[in-house]
Amino acid sequence: MDKKTNVNIDINVTKIVKYACIAGIVIVAVIFTEKAFKEFVKSPSCIKKCTN
Repeated sequence: MDKKTNVNIDINVTKIVKYACIAGIVIVAVIFTEKAFKEFVKSPSCIKKCTN
């Protein structure tokens, strides 16, 4: 009773790196957008427009 088990695992490092970079870029973009929006809301030009 010889059982042959054959498992092939293909790891595509290029795809992993590509999607990790894209995720990093999206995270950084969200952080900077959020900070810029907070600064815009605090700015005098927005305060004048929002309160009038």
